[in-house]
Amino acid sequence: MNNNRQSYNAGEKITALYCRLSRDDELQGDSNSIINQKAILQKYADDNGFRNTFLFVDDGYSGTNFERPDFKRMMQDIEKRNVNCIIVKDLSRFGRNYIETGRYLERIFPFMGVRFIAINDHYDSAEENDDKGRILIPFNNLINDTYCRDISLRVRSHLDVKRKEGQFI
Repeated sequence: MNNNRQSYNAGEKITALYCRLSRDDELQGDSNSIINQKAILQKYADDNGFRNTFLFVDDGYSGTNFERPDFKRMMQDIEKRNVNCIIVKDLSRFGRNYIETGRYLERIFPFMGVRFIAINDHYDSAEENDDKGRILIPFNNLINDTYCRDISLRVRSHLDVKRKEGQFI
């Protein structure tokens, strides 16, 4: 796997392996760890014949917005037409904003000719003619978005209780 930005084969399109982990996701344990995501993505790429893989990793960034350093670098490579495929562990690793995630999946990536694969969601934009891609994936994105709002409310509620009890926050 190529980790050096300059080492990928410049004459060949990149298969982008994108990982993301926010501070909230760390509470879910090792299953979402960056190390685990990298291993899953590389194994999938190797097993399915994807070559010239390159990792883009945003560790410690929320999925609620797309202002993430490696996401922006990946998008620059897409705009330069250097990327033909993005592989993520699942849609929540790509983003947790229903509207923006949908915009990338339904508008930007098809326009740029970029295939998108979410392994655990069994989604591959190259096979979008099935009902899953058109119906279930937007629901998954909505659930991912709702999860973030729910966590935010829980954290605020917990902090309010601590404040009222005079505890240090």
